[in-house]
Amino acid sequence: MPAHHPQPAARLSFLDTRMPRTANPWPRYLSLANLRAVANARRSGATVSLNQVKLADSTVGRNAFVMDHALLWGSRVGRYAIVGRFASLFLTELGPFSAVAEKAVVGAAPHWPELATTHVFPVNEEFGMYAGPWPAVTGTTIGADTWIGAGATVRGGLRIGHGAVIGAGAVVTRDVADYEVVAGVPARRLRLRFDDTAVARLLALAWWDWPPQRLREHVELFRRPLDGDVLDQLEAVAPAAPAPRLVTAEERAA
Repeated sequence: MPAHHPQPAARLSFLDTRMPRTANPWPRYLSLANLRAVANARRSGATVSLNQVKLADSTVGRNAFVMDHALLWGSRVGRYAIVGRFASLFLTELGPFSAVAEKAVVGAAPHWPELATTHVFPVNEEFGMYAGPWPAVTGTTIGADTWIGAGATVRGGLRIGHGAVIGAGAVVTRDVADYEVVAGVPARRLRLRFDDTAVARLLALAWWDWPPQRLREHVELFRRPLDGDVLDQLEAVAPAAPAPRLVTAEERAA
């Protein structure tokens, strides 16, 4: 009796036809456009790693530091800001002197759990079932002198205030106030870094807008725990606000 050899099963496919070949929009770190973006950032005075950093429609301010494997998509990094290894920024404005630690994600887009599927095929044309743009996602604003801990996730469309601290691994789903410290999943307030009076004085100082030379001259004040005496000294050495320009009679008549 001849041996019976089962026929191989037909190959299963989700679609009747192959997925259409589409252009992947994610930046390739060795693409000409990405190499040009990295070179331009370095030429403007930023320190951007040459090890697989991806910049898509993004700018990096002078003296900012972008480490290995970081991804910036539609984002702007302020002066002296730091983006850690494997960190990702999407549609994010990162303020001066702020820091995003390694593996943090800022500006994370939702996956719309209220829909029938959590997959992106209804909104992403790459899967061949939808033709149109990705749904609009509001940008994220990170203030100056803010710290975002390792592995934290900040949902898109939020405002993180000046001087705020986000703990490692936190999942931030709401705005964070100036100088607020949050942590956890979801992130909750732990405390303010300073009392309301000190916060108001720091915001008025806006030291992150000072010329670098002024910061260099008084760096010792930033190496001491903040108290009333330090605040007094900072206010004493703050650059004078420019005098308001007088409006001429001709300008008033115009």
